[in-house]
Amino acid sequence: MKIQIPTECPCCQYPLEIVNEQLFCRNTACTAQLNKKLEHFAKVLGIKGLGQKSIEKLNLADLTEIFYLDQEDLSNRLGSEKIAEKLLNEIEKSKQASLEVVLASFSIPLIGNTASKKIASVVKSIDEINTETCKLAGLGEKASQNLLVWLATEFKELREFLPFSFNSCTNSSNANEVKAVVCITGKLKSFKTKSEAQQKLESLGYKVVDNITKTTNYLVDEEGKGSTKRKKAEELGIQIINNLLTFIES
Repeated sequence: MKIQIPTECPCCQYPLEIVNEQLFCRNTACTAQLNKKLEHFAKVLGIKGLGQKSIEKLNLADLTEIFYLDQEDLSNRLGSEKIAEKLLNEIEKSKQASLEVVLASFSIPLIGNTASKKIASVVKSIDEINTETCKLAGLGEKASQNLLVWLATEFKELREFLPFSFNSCTNSSNANEVKAVVCITGKLKSFKTKSEAQQKLESLGYKVVDNITKTTNYLVDEEGKGSTKRKKAEELGIQIINNLLTFIES
């Protein structure tokens, strides 16, 4: 029996598009897509109580509606005053989220926790995100393009209805506390992963970047294979660290 390929989205009846043998619904108003985005949005922002079942009961038309729900309306939709009160408290707390958390919550393709943290480490606010700052943060070409297109289109329509400051807590709160700027290249021997090393350095007040610039103070290169970053560091007279653990201990 030959399988009939569906031509319409089962949720919104929008025509489906075939890309690399996969079916996609391009309708931005599709309820199924919106609910998944809302679920991701709530999870990243840490809004407890706003899971799949609650989202289905709320039947929201846009994620910004989360911030305009009143207790009476919420109680009616969820069928409980106590649950509504708790959810409103969680929503209120989420408004304090920093730029790196907020960006990761919007389901922008290729802009997850890692990419959001990278860009938030080089800008003070969302208004400073551009081609140059994306490059400085070490974002790939496609990720940068996705982010910039989102900022120029969808974000423009959403911004005035969102309660966030869109400021980077990393830059605003720690700008005067940064000991030095460090870049890591190649595999590490003193730490299991680059991520582990980065967390350790940041906990000690260092700023970790992906690219060598004139503002970089140290390059961590434990492999010593003559990478492009090492050559650039040598040209700029940047100090090279052969063992990060020894450097930290000293």
